[in-house]
This record gives sequence, C-alpha cells and structure tokens, in this order.
Amino acid sequence: MPFAIEVTGFADEEGVRFASTLLGSRAVAGTFDESVLSVEDRAGISMREALAQFGLDPEHIGAAARARSELLAYIELHIEQGPLLENEKLPVGVVTAISGATRLAVVLSGMAGHAGTVPMAFRRDALAGAAECILTIEQFCRADKALVGTVGYINAMPGATNVIPGRVSFTIDIRATSDPHRKMAVADIVRQIEKIAKRRELMLQLDVTHENRTVPCAPWLKAQVAEAIAGEDYRVFELPSGAGHDGMAMIDIADVAMVFVRCRGGISHHPDEHVDTADADAGTRVLLRLIENFRPRDAAESVNP
Repeated sequence: MPFAIEVTGFADEEGVRFASTLLGSRAVAGTFDESVLSVEDRAGISMREALAQFGLDPEHIGAAARARSELLAYIELHIEQGPLLENEKLPVGVVTAISGATRLAVVLSGMAGHAGTVPMAFRRDALAGAAECILTIEQFCRADKALVGTVGYINAMPGATNVIPGRVSFTIDIRATSDPHRKMAVADIVRQIEKIAKRRELMLQLDVTHENRTVPCAPWLKAQVAEAIAGEDYRVFELPSGAGHDGMAMIDIADVAMVFVRCRGGISHHPDEHVDTADADAGTRVLLRLIENFRPRDAAESVNP
C-alpha cells in the first residue's frame, strides 16, 4: 500500500487510577503533562512510582511523541456507548464530533447537628442542599437536548443515621458538542448552585477538575467513512460521541475520524455491555474498506472540494 498502517493500544484513556485521562495518546501527541506523574492513587502510590514498578522509565515518556508530518490521519473504531444506532436499526455510524466535557468538584458545608433536637427551620443541612443542586442540574440539562449532565459521585459527612450532614462533596460532569454552549451551560449551573448555597446558608467550594474541548471529526475523513459504510450497503447515519476518546489528544497531530458500532441497549461501563458478533464484523469490514480505499487529504479534497 502507498502508506503504512499503525495499530496503537493507548494506555489509560479513562484515567481511573490517577484521575488524569488520555495518558497514552497525550504521550504520542507530545502533550503529556509531566506534572501528573506526582499524582497519587488511593493507596498513596504516585504515577511515577507505578510506572517504575511496571518496569517503565517515566523520564522517557517524551520519546513516544510523534510529529504531525509523520501521520496522514487517525481513525478509531469504537462501540457507540449509547442507544442511537440501535434505535436506527443500524450496525455502524459516522461520528461527527467528540463532545467536550467539563467536570467540577463541589463541596457544600453547613452545620452538623442532632437529627432529633434541631428544628427544621434552624437547619443548615448540606445534604439537602446538595440534593437541590443535583435536581437543578438534572432539570437544566433535561430542558436542553444538546446537553447531558451527570452527578456521578456524592459523599455525605459525618454519615450517621441520626446526624444532620454537615459537609457534602459531589461531582458534576457536563458535556455538549459545542464548546461555547457547554461553557455557557456550566456558568448557568454554577450560578444556580451559588444561589442555592446562599439561600440555605451553606459554604460553597467549587473547582473545575477537568476540561476537554470539543473535537470535530475532519470532513474529508467523515466523507470516506460514509463511503465505506455505503459500500457495505448500510444507510449512512451521522451521530456525535458523548464519550471521550483518544482522538481528543490525537487531533493535536492529525485529523481524526471515528466509526461507531452498535451496542446492545446502548449500555456501556456496565457488566451488560455487549456488541453482537455480526455488528463487530460490520464495523471491521467498514474499517477495512476505508483503509483499502483511503485517500490522503489533498487527494480527498480534490475529489470532494
């Protein structure tokens, strides 16, 4: 073939252990932030120590970096992790963009007190305040089809049955396919949380812990994905990716595209996550057809200006 094909397995896209995402792809893209090497897991082991224990040299991460001139494109085949393809009765789809995400850590502090002796009117219940915040986030995002919002973690202290919670921490995850839209939504949600905290006489600490920009898939690559899907006799259907992927890092050194494969029930990050063998086969054949007929950007844009 007139170009090389490289298959890469990236480390720790999810960032579960050290709460820092896209580690492998950021290294390849040359954007790895070495400050995260000092971040510790729940056992107090730093990322630097974990890499060394695994037999790797943290000082040589920079050697993984590639230059834009070395790559024609980055293409990823992935399960959808959502219900749209199943709803359309299609095994594969063309990804339009990877949604940007903002994550926040919120701490509400009130006053702990005895559950039996503090009248309701005198309470500064941090958990009740957090509950109101969470419902506000849900209502706000339900009213806007372009948004998704999730509170995935909550912790109430002191955590006793007969004690009014005095301190609650929780997380917020807001995603949208438009960066300006997402940022405006986050600002609106923060203002509403501030109002709730003030009205309930709660101290508020709010920090942005993660922010990834929206990554659009390149039109010249999307067109070739669509051709490959049509070539396999499937209807071409475009959809965004609400989940993050390594393409969010790779876009710094290459145009990106993604092919989505249907998953049963739209379920992901759950033991019931499943892709039928026939759908995996369809996705693989689309990817093969795409590779066999791939046109670099200059040639592709001359065909589809």
